[in-house]
Amino acid sequence: MTERPSRRTPEEFRALILDAAAECLVEGGFASGRLLSAIARKAGVSRPTLYKYGGTVDDIKEALVERELAAFIEHISPAFDELAWTPEYLTDLLVLVIDYTRHHPLLTAALRDVPELVLPVFTLHARVQVDRIEEFVTPVLRAHIAAGRMPDVDISVLVDALYRVVMAAVIVNTGHDFDDPEVLRSYLGTGLAFLTGLPASR
Repeated sequence: MTERPSRRTPEEFRALILDAAAECLVEGGFASGRLLSAIARKAGVSRPTLYKYGGTVDDIKEALVERELAAFIEHISPAFDELAWTPEYLTDLLVLVIDYTRHHPLLTAALRDVPELVLPVFTLHARVQVDRIEEFVTPVLRAHIAAGRMPDVDISVLVDALYRVVMAAVIVNTGHDFDDPEVLRSYLGTGLAFLTGLPASR
């Protein structure tokens, strides 16, 4: 295709390409063999422009993961401002994270179209995701620990444990309707109350 001269900056081109890629993937592009062509059409750019600012399919997918992770962190950041070391707070935090993740358009589409590719990313190879989350929350939690708002817990273990709870609630389907926030809240509240009532063994 022929493009008109554009005054867009490289950052604007990249954002345009990523927006188009996200739309294509949600519409079924995870299973498409012509994803780059679809992205170029939706973004209204030529293939050379797509390669220049977006790169390969893998480059675009990796950039999308980075962007969505940043959006996720921005979404949950306010919850850490009012941190309280209580079962009620942890329940609210988990409901926030699980509800966001279960209804994320890209993750929902990936699980629908290519579960065999996406499930290992969040299970067998979850170290990358866990490390990124830990990198974000560690300084925040350290500040709360220093201020006496929470005990001096092992942050690495805490993040790992909460990640496992979240991914189980997102991926494992049982008889509980976790798309209903009240069902999810009740389930998590009951589980946390049960676990926090047990002494830790060493």
